[in-house]
Amino acid sequence: MKWKIPGTRRARVLGAGAVVTTAALVAGGVAVANSAGAATTSVTATSYRTQLIEMRTAGAKGYFYTSNQVEFLSAQKRGWTFTGQVPGYVANTAVRGTVPVYRLRVKSGSSYLLSISTAERNKLAASGQWVYEGVIGRIPLAAASDRARIYRVSKNGLGWRVMRTAQAAAYVKAGWHLDGFMGYVWTHK
Repeated sequence: MKWKIPGTRRARVLGAGAVVTTAALVAGGVAVANSAGAATTSVTATSYRTQLIEMRTAGAKGYFYTSNQVEFLSAQKRGWTFTGQVPGYVANTAVRGTVPVYRLRVKSGSSYLLSISTAERNKLAASGQWVYEGVIGRIPLAAASDRARIYRVSKNGLGWRVMRTAQAAAYVKAGWHLDGFMGYVWTHK
């Protein structure tokens, strides 16, 4: 099955190597993220990589990230829009040298946050103000020639975003807070 990212010429073929859930978006959020947190395997082909896509939620109340075609299409049906940002590629299965990327949603709205910190995930989920939605992919923490650094930035009232180094620096100059380095994404499939 192919899917096309709006505004690009890129098509993604989902085959046997892709982890796809049938999670549907529910009122205020996503029921389940994909199951990329499986046991670590050793994979050499690049078929395990999928795009990390950024969307703006309805009413521009926050940003949403997915690496899952079903979620992407469901979000579009809810009026969420593709921002044009594809920070890079994430692994959709556990690969040696990668860490899970957790997605959390603010209970009081449709604003989402990505984190690689288990401690942050647990603290936010335990606060009662956040819902942990699962692992949306895995990213490496080590630099390599086919990888780009990504950071999380935030701004009250506008939400949390994940972006590469130069873009993050521009957002910080514009008044956003640099939450920190997250890891690396692959620059190609």
